[in-house]
Parts: sequence; C-alpha cells; structure tokens
Amino acid sequence: MSDIVSPDKRTPGIVAIDPVLFPILEKLYDRRLQRLNVLATKQEENGEYFRFLSHLVHAQKHILEHMPLDQPNRRAILGLFSHGLDSELLEDSLASITCWQNAYTTLLQQISAFLPSPIQQNLTELAADKPRLIRAATDLLWSQYQQVNAGAAVVLWAALSICWAQAVATQQEEAVTQPIGAAVCCPCCHAPPVGSLVLGGAREGLRYLQCSLCETRWHRVRAVCVDCGASDKIDHWTLDDAKSPIQIETCGDCKGYIKTFRLDYDPELEAMADDLGSFSLDNAIEENGFMRIGINPFSFPA
Repeated sequence: MSDIVSPDKRTPGIVAIDPVLFPILEKLYDRRLQRLNVLATKQEENGEYFRFLSHLVHAQKHILEHMPLDQPNRRAILGLFSHGLDSELLEDSLASITCWQNAYTTLLQQISAFLPSPIQQNLTELAADKPRLIRAATDLLWSQYQQVNAGAAVVLWAALSICWAQAVATQQEEAVTQPIGAAVCCPCCHAPPVGSLVLGGAREGLRYLQCSLCETRWHRVRAVCVDCGASDKIDHWTLDDAKSPIQIETCGDCKGYIKTFRLDYDPELEAMADDLGSFSLDNAIEENGFMRIGINPFSFPA
C-alpha cells in the first residue's frame, strides 16, 4: 500500500494534480526499513551501515507509536514553519520546542548498542550539553552541515524529522502557508529535497520532490531544472540503460543535478535508502562538474 495520502479524484477518470502529498508515517517507515534491509544484503561493503540505519528508522517508528507529538509542540513547530528558517530567533525557538530534544535522547538510547564506543560517547556528551545540542540543530536547519559532526548529524536530523513530519501530517491545512510555485525547498518546512520521484499508480508520470526533513512531497513539472527553472539543457543519466529506475537529471545551465527515482519502473524504491545505495551514480556525475541539489540525511555532505 502507498505511504502517501490517496489521490483526490474529483472527476471520474481524471486525477487532480495535488500540489502537496503528505506522508502516512507508519507506512513510510515500514517501506524504508524494508529497503534498508534489502540493501544491507545486496551491498556487502556498506551492509553494516545499512543495518545501523534500519535500527535508527525502527527507533523513529518506536517514537511515532509510543511518544506521539503533543499539541503544544505541534503548534510550536507549525509556528516555526510559518516564520521560515530565516528568522534570527530560530535558535531560541528550537530551545523551547522540547519534543525533538527528547526524541534525540530516545533515539540514542535505542541505537547505542549498535554504535562504536567513541561515537556513542560523543553522542551522549552532546545529549547532556543542551546549548551545544540546540546549536547543532540550528546549524543543521541553516544548512551549515560542516559545523556538526557527521555521526551526530544523522541521529540529530532523525530526531528533528520524526517531530517535524508529525507536525505536518497532523495539521495538513496549516502546514503550507505560501504558494508553492517552483519551490526548490519544501513548501512546509523549507528543508531541501532528498530527491525527485516519478510516481506510478493513479499518479503515474507525475514528478514530486521529497523533503529530506518532514517527508512531504511537492509537485514539480518534469524536464525542467528544479533549481534554476531552465529546460534547454536537461539531460538524464544512468549507469545501466534508459529504463533504469534510478536516474540523474542534470541541468547544463546551472550545473545542478538531482537524483530521480522512477517508481513507475520500480514501485519498491524508497528515496532515502535507494539514494544511499546508488552513490556511484552521484560520483560519476560530480566528476563531470555537476553539483547536487538537495541532501540525503543518511549521508551529510562533508
């Protein structure tokens, strides 16, 4: 079953193009766990890391089931969305939103047994130092990824994500406060995309970008650069053939690229897991001078 809200069929035989698709988090985490476990078996070199990530996602699911977002934190997060991430009060706002701090502590407790001792100690020290934890979260949301230890960033982003995603999913009408237009970043939480999806099923052929933080998907027209909007120098690349379910779309004008997952070719794909499993394609494209649009929070840029 799909991990997104069903299409709104206003006219028989015609599916409206929903500007935003909100995730069904339980199904999304189940799908991600399944793909991580598959990739752990297929890719021996990175198998241990895929298995660690499956424990992390399972811990997120535990929080969803046993520590659901309460109303004060939900309202505070949605208020943060409405002000955007350019507010100079971001750090103060994060200090007052307790759910993500509690989520970080819970995630750490759940995954500690699967971490090497030095990394476990670093993450534990960060949890105990609230000002430094809040500063690290602020840096991540400001896209200052290099300011945060890579290991801590993965867990901290997962804590933010489980809270931000619940806020969006439980209050969909309030989540989008501005027209979407040609948004590069998420219209709900303003985070960058993890990739581009071409959907199958009732929405076959439609392209949506998927948020790396709140898991929302938003519609973007195909064959147009998601960054600069140009269409004259758009190319698609694969390591296999034209029907490969994982492709890269490049723009010769701005030299940006985005990973595209063709769910119409392979409905089992999951953006975050399968992106991590196809970094060889990114490496080949980046050797030709292209720069990635968006991030994968399982592997922050150095």
